[in-house]
Amino acid sequence: MTVEFVPTEWFDENAIKLPNYKVGRVNFGQGRSYIKIDQDGSLAQPFRLYTSLTTSIAQSMPTPKALEEWKFSLGKKEADRQMKVRAHFGTMMHIEIGKFIMEGVYDLDKCDEVVENYTSDHNFWDNDCTLWAHELKEDMLSFVQFYNDYEIVPLGLEYVLLSDSRGFGTPIDLVCYMTVDEKGEWGEVYKSGERKGEPKITSKRVKKRAIINFKSGRKGFYETHGIQMECEKLLWDENFPESPIDIAMNWAPADWKTTPSYKVKEWQGTTSQAEINAILVLAQIRYQAKAEKRQYMSMSGVISTADSVAGALQFEDVEDFCNRKFGNTPNKKRAYKATEAKQAQSPKSFTSSALPI
Repeated sequence: MTVEFVPTEWFDENAIKLPNYKVGRVNFGQGRSYIKIDQDGSLAQPFRLYTSLTTSIAQSMPTPKALEEWKFSLGKKEADRQMKVRAHFGTMMHIEIGKFIMEGVYDLDKCDEVVENYTSDHNFWDNDCTLWAHELKEDMLSFVQFYNDYEIVPLGLEYVLLSDSRGFGTPIDLVCYMTVDEKGEWGEVYKSGERKGEPKITSKRVKKRAIINFKSGRKGFYETHGIQMECEKLLWDENFPESPIDIAMNWAPADWKTTPSYKVKEWQGTTSQAEINAILVLAQIRYQAKAEKRQYMSMSGVISTADSVAGALQFEDVEDFCNRKFGNTPNKKRAYKATEAKQAQSPKSFTSSALPI
């Protein structure tokens, strides 16, 4: 178990505001959660875990059938390898899209350098990485085409929010204004015929507030992607009810030969509120409640032949663990008094054993 501060990557302070709290992330062996931090850097009280949205969905939704069939066709070992490769590429693509959004320009001629730096920084290499630079160029061209087509005005990037009412949290890839064609009665009327003088349905370019989640896969979107986008819309609207989201969209690059193209899908209104609530409640039962109650083991200090190694073991709940980085809650009683090592203590590393769920 590790814990870290997770800030919003970028936002336009002239257009939107940050929430009145900060966010930390607790990484367990299986899944992750978020915690609320007050502006002074201490844990918000009462302490609670906000399950990561992706973890919530994984705990509550079956793996998409198409994905299961793909894994079966390849075999577990090869499927795991390809998924790991694609996960790394997706992370790299997200980073590069973020750079473009913040800077407004992108140098395709540096893609080889980008790949080299990423694989070096993440100590990762696979033979498929030899194709990454070309694929990254294709995907960045696809994204910039989308960006221009929809006249994107970025408002926030990796914008981290928590839901008090539903108990989950997540970073939102992109909050923006986008311009779309919308059909409606825009003042035009029929000039002749039986409907002369009646309002006429026409299309007009209108600006909408949107959240967009980037996907690197080129084979389309799954139902779980829609659940994620519906939840992100609820999350934003809960935190900023005065500025509700109009469009919740996935974007992904498409396979193209000569003209950069992409895939998009709007998800708002595609899933019932009852289904979303059921998914999130089930995640709280299966994950959040267990994680908050469990005792975790940390190891620190100096060990030797002179004393029992038990002195280097400390047992604590997740709140005590997080307090060692984000402050104190002096009124809280420990669920279990930790054994203190007799030897001099080494600096705290804020790591613990993995969550066995």
